[in-house]
Amino acid sequence: MAFDYSDIPPNETQQLRLIAQRVKKLLPTIIPAIIQVGTHLEEAKSMIPHGRFGAYCLEEMGISDKSAQNYMNLAKLARSQDPAELAKLAAGAAYELAAKSTPETVVSEVLSDVRAGRSVSEGEVKERIAKARGRLHARQIDQIAELLIEALDPDRVREIESFLRLAHSVAISALAGRLREALNVNVAPPSRGLN
Repeated sequence: MAFDYSDIPPNETQQLRLIAQRVKKLLPTIIPAIIQVGTHLEEAKSMIPHGRFGAYCLEEMGISDKSAQNYMNLAKLARSQDPAELAKLAAGAAYELAAKSTPETVVSEVLSDVRAGRSVSEGEVKERIAKARGRLHARQIDQIAELLIEALDPDRVREIESFLRLAHSVAISALAGRLREALNVNVAPPSRGLN
């Protein structure tokens, strides 16, 4: 599909086409440059005391800690995936794909689409990540439910189900914190009702 220049003066049409050619020529160089920047930042981070890397990035280079993390994540991904394939993605899509929390299945699927010549947008990468996380969560939920059903008597399972159904996220987070505490001190949580 070609852009419709019919309502643009001819001299500006020619200039716009030239701009498009220049941009198309530059686009494949963006991701390789970001990968190089990320590699340099990884090196710098290894030399800077803990907690000071963000200030270094901002004060020395004018980039945010989040941007630096995106660049380093992309550099790390480029060590396990073909940088030429990554270069075919827009920066936002590449950052999403390179995030530490992105499931490996999504990375494989997106790069398979890139190899097949399909364009994958940042929004599409985000959707695929959300779907994959949903599948992972569904499997985890099934596993935890089975563990509870096998380990507890039906009355205890009903108490837990009722708590989870009615509790706010703050209460569920507090429960997770209490379980984490119990595991950290290797002491079983007290055996009490959930009232």
